[in-house]
Amino acid sequence: MHNEIIEYVKKEIANNGRKSQPFRDRFQHTMRVYAWAQRLQALEGGDLKTVQIAALFHDAGWDDVIPHQEVSATLARDYLTANGHTDVDIEKVVQAVANHNQRTSKAPLPIECYIVMDADFLDEIGAITVLWDSMSTALESDPSYLKAYERLCHYFEENKSRECYLRTESGKRLYRERLAFLEHHIRNLEFELGLADNVPLPPMKEANSDTTVTIS
Repeated sequence: MHNEIIEYVKKEIANNGRKSQPFRDRFQHTMRVYAWAQRLQALEGGDLKTVQIAALFHDAGWDDVIPHQEVSATLARDYLTANGHTDVDIEKVVQAVANHNQRTSKAPLPIECYIVMDADFLDEIGAITVLWDSMSTALESDPSYLKAYERLCHYFEENKSRECYLRTESGKRLYRERLAFLEHHIRNLEFELGLADNVPLPPMKEANSDTTVTIS
């Protein structure tokens, strides 16, 4: 764990003025991306420290005019330089932060960039999607289970076409697994809400043990 960097990033995010839905905490998002980045690095390779630190900085900065990835990359360079982090390739970290939102770019980039891109994209796809859509619906007027279901279906259909944004094979596989979970949940929800006569899908098979990775 990079405790000093984590504390610095936490303060920057708290003070950067970026607004979000009340239940979506940007620092918690950062720590989840940090976890996803480590999972992907264990499968795809690349420099672990670069991936870890870039994931921590990827959303640290915010500006109403300048793209947040540029602000965050500058924060990363300034912090790492000022604090003498000679144990990490600062320019590789900066490159990964600066490019984490450029998912449609055709220019070849180092694997560390693709890992941070995919880690960011994988967050809030899957079980957290159910929480997000349910809590977002609850904040609207006249919330209901049906409205939450409809929102969940809407974004599920949109996300089915977005696998092309993933840049690593492991990221694509994990994305498909998250979508499979959501489809399974939706089909069972339809049955329980009385929206379909089909019987609920059987329990999902457990993931193969050889894909399990440990987060350090």
